[in-house]
Amino acid sequence: MNAELKRRRQPALVRAALLDAVVHEAIVGGLAGVTVVGVAARAGVSKGALFHHFPSRQALLEAAYAECLLRFDRELDDCIARDGAGAGRFTRAYVTATFNAINAPERDWARFSLTALVEPAFADLWRTWLTARLQNAPSERDDPRLRAARLAADGFWLQMLTDPEAQSAPDRTDALLACILALASPAT
Repeated sequence: MNAELKRRRQPALVRAALLDAVVHEAIVGGLAGVTVVGVAARAGVSKGALFHHFPSRQALLEAAYAECLLRFDRELDDCIARDGAGAGRFTRAYVTATFNAINAPERDWARFSLTALVEPAFADLWRTWLTARLQNAPSERDDPRLRAARLAADGFWLQMLTDPEAQSAPDRTDALLACILALASPAT
């Protein structure tokens, strides 16, 4: 049985391969370089198979960004579950998940998240996601100290993904993480 036929019977694998291919194509050539033909070829499926899963290029791109958010969301939930303290828990998890994403083996997904800076539809998805998550932590939404910690984590994420030299100092990264987490720790 050939590989394409075998995968055809496993739609979740085909979908995952397509989304991974989008991320890779976007990392290599930017969003403008993501083509249906290129994604299908990289995923090892036909253009028809791609369109079976996604009705358009835009739907494919948005699904990839939604997957990016889902991966971050899972990491965030894991970090929340590991944090025993109440006040500032969401923000500490957000900061930790952001730092973890930078060092994750699947780092291309974190790099792909930068597309929210240039693609309005992705920026809307990000804002909607963050607003929804902060609704579950209303005391953290408007706290300036906690907002500053989240913004500092965002700045770190941007620097690490756009400046390869910034990645060469893990001891400085650990110190920065500790400093940002201190902002999000309960006031004593």
